[in-house]
Amino acid sequence: MPIRAAATTWWPSATPPRSATSCTANLSPRMCAIARRTTSLPYAAADMTALPIQSGSVSGILCWYAVIHLDGSRRNAAYAEFARVLRQGGHALLGFHTSDTDTQPGQAKTLTDWWDQPVDLTFRFLDPAAETAALAQAGIDLVARLDRTPHTAVEHPSQRSYLLVSVGT
Repeated sequence: MPIRAAATTWWPSATPPRSATSCTANLSPRMCAIARRTTSLPYAAADMTALPIQSGSVSGILCWYAVIHLDGSRRNAAYAEFARVLRQGGHALLGFHTSDTDTQPGQAKTLTDWWDQPVDLTFRFLDPAAETAALAQAGIDLVARLDRTPHTAVEHPSQRSYLLVSVGT
C-alpha cells in the first residue's frame, strides 16, 4: 500500500462498519505516523501481500485504489492474502482506475513528478474482468460490480470500477 490513499482497512468483527473495530494498513511507516497524528484510528505499517492478521479473522476489507500500484504477480499475492485473512462470508470492496484518454486497461502510467514533488509512482489501469478472474483464482467470488465515469471537477478523469467480492458465498 504505497500511499495514504491506497491504504487497506479491515474489520475484524462481524459488526457493521459503524460500530466495527477497524485498522488501516499502509506500506509507509511515515504515512502511518502522520495518520496517527490526525485521527484516532489504529494504523499499521504492513504490505497487503503479507498482512499481520490471523487467518480467517476479518469480516471486511476496503482496498481503495491500492492494487493499481502492484504488478500482476503482486496483485495476485494480495488477493491470496485477502482470501487468507477474510472469514467465510467476509467481503472486500476494491476500487481502481480502468482507463483514461491516454491509457487503456492493462496499461500503466509512471509519474516522476506529482504535485511539484519528485516521485517514482506507477499507476496501473486494470481490466475489471481480468481482476475478477484473478480474485476468483484466489478463492474470492464477485458479488457485484459497478463501473463509473469520473467526476472531472474533483478527480483524475479516468473510468473506474468497484468490485464487491466475498469468500465462501
